[in-house]
Amino acid sequence: MRYKVADLKREVRIAIDQNMASVQLSDLGDIDTLSLEDIIESKIADAARIVEQNAAFHLLDRGRAFADSIGWNAEPGIGSGHIHLPDDFLRLLAFQMSDWSYPVTTAIDESNPLYKMQASRFPGIRGCPQKPVVAITQQPIGLVLEFYSCTAGKDVYVKRARYIPIPQIRKGHIEICEKLKSAIIYYAGYLTALSINNVDLAKNMLVTSKELST
Repeated sequence: MRYKVADLKREVRIAIDQNMASVQLSDLGDIDTLSLEDIIESKIADAARIVEQNAAFHLLDRGRAFADSIGWNAEPGIGSGHIHLPDDFLRLLAFQMSDWSYPVTTAIDESNPLYKMQASRFPGIRGCPQKPVVAITQQPIGLVLEFYSCTAGKDVYVKRARYIPIPQIRKGHIEICEKLKSAIIYYAGYLTALSINNVDLAKNMLVTSKELST
């Protein structure tokens, strides 16, 4: 959902003020209103990215579609394939080929022992339509989604492919997951508290943010 950054900044200030143990924001001395506003705004996108990257799956929005084109490692529709991911890719929501029994919501990376198994010469060890595997790897062209595997042939297609994009502030607005708004507000407050060296406040804000994102 799209939000005004100015509105989010105000909510962060309110959350910080309500969690201050003994002083109000106006009593912080050399941190004037303008500099504090700048600090808060600089933390919102970072907070959104961290929270959305780690939040419970059921709190995420429906995200965006991807998979404009597929490259095949063998013949089309047979075996494994790969898709160049968007530059703003943050987190996989779901990926499913048309001959798969179910979508994959969690991708492995190259450090996972399961990834090496996808190169096995034994078909029963590699991913298959009944037990598909998705990996996200770093390639010279950027992030690439590799999927294992398909058997239906040239008529196979991407049935579902959605991702969460990296949150970015554009023209005073930012798109974030609606159910994670409060968690992001508190995480931005946590990052702000660290910037003004208020450790106790930071701890309180972090605890609340984690509670709201799990």
